Amino acid sequence: MGAQNNRNRKMQDLIGNEHLGRFQEKTMCFMYDFDALGGAASALTLTDAAGNAQQLPDNALITSATWDVTTALASGGSATVALGWTGTAGGIKAATAFDNAAYVAATQVSGLVVNGKMSAASSVILTIGVAALTAGKMYLYITYVEGF
Repeated sequence: MGAQNNRNRKMQDLIGNEHLGRFQEKTMCFMYDFDALGGAASALTLTDAAGNAQQLPDNALITSATWDVTTALASGGSATVALGWTGTAGGIKAATAFDNAAYVAATQVSGLVVNGKMSAASSVILTIGVAALTAGKMYLYITYVEGF
């Protein structure tokens, strides 16, 4: 019974973005998984960690982005990767070689300051250029506040 009560208390301590006020920073996690999304040279819409569609809300003011590469990106060619949102492909990170230090496994690039405001609810995208990716998995954490 004690273990169940501890679990219940921990669950009560969890606060989702929907419970935070307008001016409190919120964070959403987006995932790129080669096994689920493929690696063709194109713009790929990132999902939540369970593979479901999600978007940054209208008027979100992005304050920072952090990504965690859990499986290194790979390519048979000289692929480039950009991170951004609908209409702003390189808004978080401009096109960079897939094997750049920023994209190797176990790399965490954090505290990257991003100045972007969503003019509508927007998908987060990973844009692959030049050549296809053949492997990779990463999580992108975007921190934002809700603007007007």
